[in-house]
Amino acid sequence: MAETIYLLRHGETVWNRDRRIQGQLDAPLTRRGTDQAWAMGRRLRALLEEAPGGRAPSLQVSPLGRCRQSAALVCEAAGLDYAAADFRPELMELHYGAWQGLRKPDLRRQQPELWAAREADRWLFAPEGGESYARAAERIGAWLESTREIAGTLVVLLHGGTSILARGLYRKLDSDELLAQDFPQDAFYRLAQGTAARIDCEAVDAG
Repeated sequence: MAETIYLLRHGETVWNRDRRIQGQLDAPLTRRGTDQAWAMGRRLRALLEEAPGGRAPSLQVSPLGRCRQSAALVCEAAGLDYAAADFRPELMELHYGAWQGLRKPDLRRQQPELWAAREADRWLFAPEGGESYARAAERIGAWLESTREIAGTLVVLLHGGTSILARGLYRKLDSDELLAQDFPQDAFYRLAQGTAARIDCEAVDAG
């Protein structure tokens, strides 16, 4: 496995702000989201400059637009080569089926029984036509295994759901512990030696 993996979630999107479920649909970054991505890139740059060795980090990115947009900003701020990014479909967010594009407050009001079922078993629940965390864990687990082929440092741009899956599987957490993790957009995580360290980022105006 890569010696060090940096997991960065995309910046805030218009749908994040509206509390709308994105899943594998997409929405552009807000101004706050672009600032968050820039701040993560600046913080990442400092960490990479502190690390010994001359090998450039590998870069893997979810192919969804919000991650592509965030990755471009992160790369510019961190001095990484966006053209070298490996776009990996398995890093895409969970598919939320019929719930994609809907607002969470509306779902709670309009589909209370289904929302209650989700809250009762978030690990196994899947909306109609969607994907459960348990099923998504299979593809993220396979992706983590594939990182064994990477030498040195790996920088990854992905999503809230797939981020907590990657961190939880890396740390061998049970499903309840895994789902209790946070998925910030103003911080990212460094996976190394079986631990996941949160790295907070000071807000920076991307100009």
